[in-house]
Amino acid sequence: MHQHDLDFLFHPNSIALVGITTAKTWHWTRTFLEGLLEIGFDRPLYLVNPKGGEIRGHKVYASLKEVPGNVDYVIGLVNAQIAPKLVEECAEKGVRAIHFCTAGFSETGEEPRIKLESELAEVARKKRIRIIGPNCMGIYCPQSRLSFSPAFPKESGPVGVISQSGGNSIYLVRQAALRGVRFSKVVSYGNACDIDENDLLEYLANDVDTKIITLYIEGIKDGKRFRRAAEEAAKKKTLLILKGGITEGGARAVAGHLPRTPPRGSP
Repeated sequence: MHQHDLDFLFHPNSIALVGITTAKTWHWTRTFLEGLLEIGFDRPLYLVNPKGGEIRGHKVYASLKEVPGNVDYVIGLVNAQIAPKLVEECAEKGVRAIHFCTAGFSETGEEPRIKLESELAEVARKKRIRIIGPNCMGIYCPQSRLSFSPAFPKESGPVGVISQSGGNSIYLVRQAALRGVRFSKVVSYGNACDIDENDLLEYLANDVDTKIITLYIEGIKDGKRFRRAAEEAAKKKTLLILKGGITEGGARAVAGHLPRTPPRGSP
């Protein structure tokens, strides 16, 4: 894959939030809607839940196939067990990418959950749909009005962030913003069953809007490729890397995204 092939992730023409709750105002699934509304996402935005109804003036469709328009990008908020089925439904709708915030996959260390994540990735490959995650917060890109938090700045800046941890990405953006730092693109990528740190690093190394690249990584799928990507990126941009999991406390923290056994490898 070429780096520019990922550019569509950051510039979707439409978004569907599938699995957003209709019952609880402050439920975690509502965070994504609030983030998009606050930053001013100005393209078609669809909400999907079998119960239907309305949220913040947006109609809630009972299924993805009932959405009247095209859908480029889906934020999957459904239970882990039905995630592969959602990929199938997205393929029928012509969706190009799905961000799965959903947890409960390989990070649990349970064999059935590891197999479920493998199934999710396999279905996505067959259907030619890219996946961010699962178990992550997704994309923040002020230029295209994407955000997974209503507390993030609306202005763009030169810093790109690749973070395996959703929590760390949120804390970094909030704390750095207080010091005047602004961001080009921030990606929380979680378990990386499809798009991983190497894909994202190669992309940001060639992104004209990004001058500084920062990474928080917990495990690496392909150490040789990562080294090549880091060396190339460092020739063009300022590159900052924090590897979690070295200390005992850090190892406990990274267990939230990595299979307990076997490890994903090291650089």
